[in-house]
Amino acid sequence: MAYCGDDQFTIRIDLMCSGEVRYLCWHKSNSILAKPNLILRQGTITENEDGAGAEYVFRYRGCIYTVEHLRSDDGRSDLFFVEVTDPDQKKSTWKMEQMSIPKYLL
Repeated sequence: MAYCGDDQFTIRIDLMCSGEVRYLCWHKSNSILAKPNLILRQGTITENEDGAGAEYVFRYRGCIYTVEHLRSDDGRSDLFFVEVTDPDQKKSTWKMEQMSIPKYLL
């Protein structure tokens, strides 16, 4: 569904065979073949009416993790914004860029 990153993190969002939406996050210093630093389950997906994007939302320990996916016209330069809202409503946001999924993961 989504594979993105920046200079700090690599994030992958999967739709499991069961229909569950899963969020996986690795610190950039780790390989994606290693165990993820954070795994979130039971996410929800909201597609934009015009098909230009989607929003994935996950809840964990009082925090809300939101990934906004903005689709590009060419399909190769999508943008992602990751926002984490803590229980005190403090927000942290990261801009991510689409990454190519390595062939060994396909």
